[in-house]
Amino acid sequence: MIKKVVLLFLFIFTILFSIQRSNAATFEEAMSQSKPIALIVYADWADDSQSMLGIFNQLEQLYGSSYNFVKINIAKPEAKAYNQRFYIYPNLPYIMLFRDKGRVSRYLQKDCALNSSCIKDKMDIFNI
Repeated sequence: MIKKVVLLFLFIFTILFSIQRSNAATFEEAMSQSKPIALIVYADWADDSQSMLGIFNQLEQLYGSSYNFVKINIAKPEAKAYNQRFYIYPNLPYIMLFRDKGRVSRYLQKDCALNSSCIKDKMDIFNI
């Protein structure tokens, strides 16, 4: 089991990352703004990615005025820089929240990230 996790972890770090535009043009642009950031890290091949993306898109409609929403698809080559900058957890997909220009962050585990009520609660508390 540990060997599989290590191999998955190494595989993820060898994959190039990509960012898709949402409210902010790039993750860096979102970080430079005063609004907190909701970031989803996913891969098309990961279990539950499509479900979580659907929830994330609904949240973007609800919280778009108070959060920047950014998506990282690790299956795309355009986001290679994020491989070196952030620790990407091997249990895709997941959501991270950032505020204070990235100085404060919160990792939302998969079970919470698949539950829109749980995410809403975390986003409301995080943005206080």
